[in-house]
Amino acid sequence: MPVKYVRGHKKALAVSGVILAIVLTLFPMIYRTSAFGSDAWGLTVIALLDPEEMPWSPFDSDSLAIRPAVAYWLLMHSDWPYERCGKAMSAMGGCSQPLINFVGASLDTHDADSIMRRRGYALLRHFAARGEPVNGYYHGLAPVHEAVLYANIDYLHALLRLGADPELPIDSPEKAFHGFNAFEFAAFLESRNQEAYRDFRRELEAYAHQTHFSSGVPN
Repeated sequence: MPVKYVRGHKKALAVSGVILAIVLTLFPMIYRTSAFGSDAWGLTVIALLDPEEMPWSPFDSDSLAIRPAVAYWLLMHSDWPYERCGKAMSAMGGCSQPLINFVGASLDTHDADSIMRRRGYALLRHFAARGEPVNGYYHGLAPVHEAVLYANIDYLHALLRLGADPELPIDSPEKAFHGFNAFEFAAFLESRNQEAYRDFRRELEAYAHQTHFSSGVPN
């Protein structure tokens, strides 16, 4: 009976076998994508990947079922990524980091004219427009402090345009710069690496002059 059944359904069984093989081949990639790309944090990571370096093969351990452009579109046009924390980010504690801080950490890792950098700044503006806090703290630092720490002037300018407050104090009691605002933090870092942070001091002082902030930085 089984032999007769197989002979009578060779084509259907062959098709089913091919489908099963495809499913088993794609399952690891689909599982990685569902675990990592099911929230705004994971999708942000995917959106800022270099599309030319992403593997296409489902056999590659780094392959994903969605491309950076799709992840970027979902972040810009859908609400569901912001409503949950996926399995991978939950395990890594990534969702505890405000999205402004999260995307800001990657803005100095790409070339100035790259699509990843343009997407990063577009996401920064989009997150702020959604109401994500531009003055949210993570490990004692607000985004404006992180911009100074990363020596990323473009990030600093973007944050200030979005309403970031450079007079917020750093909240890291165990650090020597605890209580410093962005002006003081820039001066502190400049005293240790003048070449890297000199421009930051100038930029912040110019901003303080234009907006009548009290920089708190000695001349």
